[in-house]
Amino acid sequence: MFIRLALWMMVLCLPLFILAKVLLFFAFVIFAVFATQLAAFLLLAAFGVLIFAGLFNIFQRIWRATLHYLSAEQSENRHFLFIKNKHSNQKRLFHFQRLQLNYFKERQRKAILEKNNQQQINALSDAIERELQRIKHQISKDYFSQLQAENRRYRVQQNEQALLELHHKIATLTDK
Repeated sequence: MFIRLALWMMVLCLPLFILAKVLLFFAFVIFAVFATQLAAFLLLAAFGVLIFAGLFNIFQRIWRATLHYLSAEQSENRHFLFIKNKHSNQKRLFHFQRLQLNYFKERQRKAILEKNNQQQINALSDAIERELQRIKHQISKDYFSQLQAENRRYRVQQNEQALLELHHKIATLTDK
């Protein structure tokens, strides 16, 4: 009896069992298709959340940096550095202006000294010429011409030492 009941149940339940197996197979296939679509959606959503979190972090850092830049403490630091840099630039400018001024003063001093030397040489040469004119009748004509030529040559050469020696030579001639 038990066997009959089992066979009867098997015969009655076999189509239901096959139907359940087929439905289970189709459900698995449908679930697999939906699962891949669901997995792709979840993967894209995860990437979207990651990108959103990255952008949020970047904008948050930019916002904090902007607030930090605009803070009173940073403004005072920038103002202090500006004044320090300006002072440093003024010191360098003063240094180079002083060098330039010294350079031009030295050039001016040398020009004045050169002009003064020229005037002194001309005055000495003129004094030698007057001295020669004064003693012209005491010395020979050739020696007079030679002394005049030396005077002119030393004057053109700007040779102050030679002019002084010539003046000394003429002065010793007049002492005789």
